[in-house]
Amino acid sequence: MPITRSTLLAGPASATFNGHTFFAHDGILVTPALELQAVDSDAQGVLDETVSGALVKIQFTPSAPFADLLALFPYTQANPGMSFFGSADTSLTLIASNGVRLTFSAVAVLQMPDLILTNRGPVTGAVTFLAMGARGLGLTTTNRLVTIDTTSVPMPPSGTPQLADDFVVIWGESPWIALRARDGIRVRFAMKTKPVLSDANALLDLTLERLEVEVRFVPATPSGPAEADLVAALQLQGANALPGRLLSASSNTLDVAGEHLFVRLPLAQLTRGEMAFDAIHSRVGELTFVAEQAFLETGAPEPLMVLAEGMP
Repeated sequence: MPITRSTLLAGPASATFNGHTFFAHDGILVTPALELQAVDSDAQGVLDETVSGALVKIQFTPSAPFADLLALFPYTQANPGMSFFGSADTSLTLIASNGVRLTFSAVAVLQMPDLILTNRGPVTGAVTFLAMGARGLGLTTTNRLVTIDTTSVPMPPSGTPQLADDFVVIWGESPWIALRARDGIRVRFAMKTKPVLSDANALLDLTLERLEVEVRFVPATPSGPAEADLVAALQLQGANALPGRLLSASSNTLDVAGEHLFVRLPLAQLTRGEMAFDAIHSRVGELTFVAEQAFLETGAPEPLMVLAEGMP
């Protein structure tokens, strides 16, 4: 039969979450997938499979001003046991270029995007959402997970969002101040979650078990740290080079400050460094900092990370 090309489905979309609208650098990917359990026997092998749940993930690399990007980092307080889906449903709406609208009833950020802080290119990696059914509706209810209809296509932003910047790193005292990076600063979020399950309703929620924040960059500052500074900061030798020492004992506040975005890790420790002895690479290579939980004078925990628009 002939192909009618005008009916082929293709084109970009916008994503609206928690009052913020995002367009993507390289498209939006929605992945529905059934969770299957095999029904087998010794004599006949796999006889069938049962469906234990259905996961829908939405992933994209956002292009938006910093004020909107901040909505994609909801777990910087890093409270263990916190609910991802909370006490009320938050929807995610995708509107395609042909006007088709998909409204997912209840979503949560499953993986916060990496921050890529540099003077060029996208400032974040991909964000991943997990979609679940509306909490007030039964499993077999129509449109419990997603409602599909049509609407007018939103207008793209009129200006270019400020994403790239000149970022300065400060960690403790000299020579760890006013550092610049050779090829950007990468902030990575390692999240460990725990599912809340029910035989009758499958996956009900996710809770946060652990969050670790890692910062990596190669310093490119003439007056920055040298070989001896790296050895001292890692406490490879000397009075404090004892097994069993607390990492927090030698931690400092790590600030990454640009004109448009500010990142602070209240308690960060250098955990890895490199020294390259060749004709091409910088002598002090990539540095890795890890953030630990800090506490206020009242004993209450500080945010594991502070992320704000503009200078502090």
